[in-house]
Amino acid sequence: MPDSEPLVSVFLPTYNHENYVEESIESALQQEYENLEIVIGDDCSTDSTWDIVSRYAAEYPETITAFRNEENLGITGNCNEVLRRCSGKYVVFHSGDDILRPGKIRSQVEVLESDPDCALCYHDVEVFDSENGETKFYWNSGPEGTPPVEGDTGTLAEQLVIKGTSFLSAQSIMVRREAIPADGYDERVPIASDWLMWIETCATTDGTVRYIDRPMARYRKHSESITESVQHDIDKFVTLAIVESRYPELCDAVRHRRGYMYYRRAVSDILANENERGRHNLLNSVRYSVYSWKWIGWWVYSWLNQVGLGPTNESNQ
Repeated sequence: MPDSEPLVSVFLPTYNHENYVEESIESALQQEYENLEIVIGDDCSTDSTWDIVSRYAAEYPETITAFRNEENLGITGNCNEVLRRCSGKYVVFHSGDDILRPGKIRSQVEVLESDPDCALCYHDVEVFDSENGETKFYWNSGPEGTPPVEGDTGTLAEQLVIKGTSFLSAQSIMVRREAIPADGYDERVPIASDWLMWIETCATTDGTVRYIDRPMARYRKHSESITESVQHDIDKFVTLAIVESRYPELCDAVRHRRGYMYYRRAVSDILANENERGRHNLLNSVRYSVYSWKWIGWWVYSWLNQVGLGPTNESNQ
């Protein structure tokens, strides 16, 4: 391995990915970059994922470090076990069901090596349907994409609180190992811990964030993908509480995001005919931030709905 190239760690947690993990590992191995370590953590998969991972680890012992947890640790716990074993100057965030495109790692290394102030580099991501391989949308471009954000890390921390990870896909990130919080992922957030990770990375680092305007990873949408859930929703509110307690400079952004989250929850409640709960969440939304003046319309609609006078086909926010 050339000494002139910095070591890059590919962070790769996996669980029950027997149908996808081979393609995921191959996409990392086929990068046009030699000084690479691929760290794979299997969280006690109940399918043949570990058999596949073990075979690759035996075939590429100088490149792949693989381990299997003694018990299922959950998403955040497994991510921390993988992260602890990443020793590279830079870390690429991958998973057992996604795909890295050729040239991704070298392109990002070149950006980070050319700019010592750059703490984190990311790029566009293709989101595709696992069943037919068709592109659904691009993360940062096209009519359904969210425009990227660049600039100093403080600005990015604020935008991550306000917008969530709508503009920053984990599959796109390469970060300096030294910029990652020493404690890694916060295990008080069992599922959606990556949002807090990127907020803290930016909030505790004095530097810049750069964006590459090319899709250099593919994010797989399939039936086993993590979707919104009650725990996922709880994780978001816990994340905001942690950010508020640790970073006073982000308190205004936290209030704005809370207002948005309560507003979205209220709309969902009212559309489900949970009118009283919806009004309660509308009041919570306004208490933190007037995210949208449409809250007044939803307030009126909830009462009309409750007495049977609301439009039957109302579905737009």
